[in-house]
Amino acid sequence: MKICFFANMKAHKNWRELFDKVEFYRVDIQLLRDLGHEVVLSGGWQTLDWSADLYYCWWWGHSYFPLLPAKLRNRPLVVTGAFDYSTCQGEVPGLCYHDRPMWQRLALKAALRLADDNLFISKFEYDDVVNNLKVKNPTCIPLAVDTDFYKPAENYNVNKSNYFFTMCWTSKTNVARKGLLETLEAFYYVCKKDDKVRLLIGGKPGDSQAFLKEKLLKYGILDRVDFLGMISAEEKRSHYQKCIGYVQPTLYEGFGHAIAEALSCGAPLVISSRGATTEVAGEYAIWVEPRNIESIKQGMFECLTDKSANFSDPSDRHLWVKNNFSFNARRTALKEVISNY
Repeated sequence: MKICFFANMKAHKNWRELFDKVEFYRVDIQLLRDLGHEVVLSGGWQTLDWSADLYYCWWWGHSYFPLLPAKLRNRPLVVTGAFDYSTCQGEVPGLCYHDRPMWQRLALKAALRLADDNLFISKFEYDDVVNNLKVKNPTCIPLAVDTDFYKPAENYNVNKSNYFFTMCWTSKTNVARKGLLETLEAFYYVCKKDDKVRLLIGGKPGDSQAFLKEKLLKYGILDRVDFLGMISAEEKRSHYQKCIGYVQPTLYEGFGHAIAEALSCGAPLVISSRGATTEVAGEYAIWVEPRNIESIKQGMFECLTDKSANFSDPSDRHLWVKNNFSFNARRTALKEVISNY
């Protein structure tokens, strides 16, 4: 079967690079190809394949582009992604369903009914949307982590470095959602206690990066923070394996793919219990309050002093991810959905 894999990338010049480096896109593309399908990539309406047998779209807000050829040609449309029905209401302008203008809410409601299958990436998302909106053929299929690749280093305890790590595209909305400003302020206080500790930030540079650097200059710690930009999977894995802790006091996660990857590599987690994070991290996290600098700071201190009861053996954390979010589970579930067509 020829599958047109679609996400609207009009804001990104090199959209093919994102399909390769944004993990949840890359994983689904790989899984669909593993199932024997021909996968054609599309980053905008101009590149839609009008000969595809099935359209697979990431994000309900993008589904109107592949909806046209799907309906005109009587081909199925499968939509997946994070939805955020109510989690960060009033916190990040325009992100939550309830904070969107009426026309967008109507469009999203229609998308849930017009798609042939709606695949939710966590039980949290499934329950939140299905219990409040009408959804055609909803299925919960959690995202998957390549646990053969994302795993602890053999010399895990010997190989630790002196830095915290986080992944964040530095756009204004994403910085607010991921709690990056709060992380930087908390890190300022951590630096006062440890004159060698650093913070590394991976992810696509966005429109807030200059502002973030100004903040760091004001705090006097610009030289203690590295913005790595887009990094390879190998680089990302290395940072997960070596970091003191992975820090992400997020306001909302539909799943939390980077959290799951970091956990699979054995990294201690300093995260908030918002959205699907508790589902993904289980008991293996230091839980902090988003937007609470003191809480985030204390979580980072726990990583520095290794005093947290949540510092289990790295292999236990890896096994948790392997048992709950495997490639095989998502591949099997996708196969079942697509086999209906």
